[in-house]
Amino acid sequence: MKIGNLIVEVTRKCNIYCDHCLRGEPMNVNMKKEYIDSLLNQVDSIGSVCFSGGEPTLNLSIMEYFLDQCKDRRIDIGSFYIVTNGKNVAVNFVSFLLKLYSYCDDKESCSVQVSNDYYHKIECTYDISMLEGLKFFSKKYGKDGYDYDNDTFLKTEGRREGKKNKPIVIDEKRITVNEFEDEVEVYLNCKGEIINGCDWSYTNQKLHKLCDVGELSNYYQELIDSEVYS
Repeated sequence: MKIGNLIVEVTRKCNIYCDHCLRGEPMNVNMKKEYIDSLLNQVDSIGSVCFSGGEPTLNLSIMEYFLDQCKDRRIDIGSFYIVTNGKNVAVNFVSFLLKLYSYCDDKESCSVQVSNDYYHKIECTYDISMLEGLKFFSKKYGKDGYDYDNDTFLKTEGRREGKKNKPIVIDEKRITVNEFEDEVEVYLNCKGEIINGCDWSYTNQKLHKLCDVGELSNYYQELIDSEVYS
């Protein structure tokens, strides 16, 4: 299976509080190696991988394991995308980024970002000096005093559940496929479940579950056989 866009929820832990968080309250849950193995057993190549959370730097070991397994299995990775709140930037994280960057084929599309935008009510303080020299690093700063309670862009999931924003509607029976290259888009959560889309709270992810990770190839093939995409 070729995965065009892979999102891996490496942890549900977080070290910062944001009122707009679509995930909801953090959980003491990390991605298990067995779920990574189960996924990669079914994968031939990955166009882009995004390590998500929670705060992804709080489970650096599983990101390192993912990269090591891709190398051992000779699974190509085109690029990566990671957003961190910057509170846990350390030498080992930067070292991992450099190894991942070196392994990726599409280096121009690789990106790591620090988020300190106008949706945060608290001041996010950190030392990101180790990231600033990286070619693929960029900041995500926004203006102060933003009225996020009236922003229709924000999701009604998680801590914003019940707000007046419109909920997201999605076809829950499908795995998204790139119509030109026949590449699957996959979201793997910490519980080893394949979820349709990345915009759901931890509580509501169960409503959007497609299958367990070990069933991904069969699930996708059944959709093809049933001519869902015809």
